[in-house]
Amino acid sequence: MPQSAEHRATGRPRVFLSFAGPDRPAAKQLREDLRLLGIDAFVDDTSIEPGRDFVLALNTALAESDYYVLLWSRHTVDRPWVDLEWSAAFVQDLSAARRSFLFIVRLDDAELPPLLAPRKYLDAYPDWAAMVSRLVTAWRQDLAVGTPVLPAPGPRCAAGPQIRLYVRNQALSVAHQVPVPVGATGAQLMAEVRSALELEDAETRFGGKVGLRFEYELHHRGLPVSDRPLSELGITEDSVLDLTVTMEPFGPDGTGSPIVYRAARPSSAVLAPAMLGALLKSAFGHLEPRGR
Repeated sequence: MPQSAEHRATGRPRVFLSFAGPDRPAAKQLREDLRLLGIDAFVDDTSIEPGRDFVLALNTALAESDYYVLLWSRHTVDRPWVDLEWSAAFVQDLSAARRSFLFIVRLDDAELPPLLAPRKYLDAYPDWAAMVSRLVTAWRQDLAVGTPVLPAPGPRCAAGPQIRLYVRNQALSVAHQVPVPVGATGAQLMAEVRSALELEDAETRFGGKVGLRFEYELHHRGLPVSDRPLSELGITEDSVLDLTVTMEPFGPDGTGSPIVYRAARPSSAVLAPAMLGALLKSAFGHLEPRGR
């Protein structure tokens, strides 16, 4: 088992810390804070055994890490070595399996490079402890859900007391955070999920003559979510729900049998593989981790 997989299996992820030389004290402090919370962090001072090739050791550490944290500050600007590290991490972050790999922590108000500027970041000032807590919470959620976790692409529910749920789809290998009102029922939950994930009833081509019809169902702990208050169903803050998608292909030659969308590349006797793939990409591509 690769070293990072061992860490994830034991619930103890490994984190690669990237920083400029003058920010080494901050990196060491973050490493110690993470260690106290059960997370191993790689810093390039004592983490490399004497005699090992430095570049090879860094490359191995980056490949074996579950997460990468870039400590950004005025000292980081135009540092070629740091640029090389975060560029490699950026590529890994774009891959399907490592969508939640790259995290940015700003140590001051220095501007981020154009590639990183649109990405979410955490500010370590003025509250260092809050930054550490948010990092660890994000990683623990990722481990608990078992897939990359993304924000829901659609609109959030109306203002008021809410609980945060994780809606997971195994075919897409992704989960999304969906806030729902406290006291919602199963039917209201489904409505919120469909709105938040922008799930349509059908995807068609050629003026509606060819396409897929969709039905959706939510499961909690293996059981369908019925139309009762969520509290009665045991669905509370941070619960993980599985979204099942059933699709019915149809075309000029007639309607096909419903298919549960479990695999990334399902097959259909009614639609050609290329057409089926195009319809699924159009219907659910906005939910997938980038790079799929």
